[in-house]
Amino acid sequence: MKAYKNLVKYTLAKGYTVSVFDGEEWAATQSTSYNEIIDAIESVEEAELHLHIRDAENTYRLAWALVSAFGLEDEETVVDHTVNEFMDDWSAQYYS
Repeated sequence: MKAYKNLVKYTLAKGYTVSVFDGEEWAATQSTSYNEIIDAIESVEEAELHLHIRDAENTYRLAWALVSAFGLEDEETVVDHTVNEFMDDWSAQYYS
């Protein structure tokens, strides 16, 4: 599975939302719809994912990822991302 699709599924399975910025507009905003998010990502060459995360104390956290759906190996489709615990956990499960 492509890394960006796994990241979206992982984020939604945790109960978080995803916004997709396509370089010009917010193509999806705090969405919980896998299909809406994937359609927004795949409508452009590169997209920014903003992962909206709340912890047990309801403190807002944000993770970011730059993704490219086309022309890369599956594991390379998450081009860059925030370095934090959430992204480390995602990366560990995806690349293991």
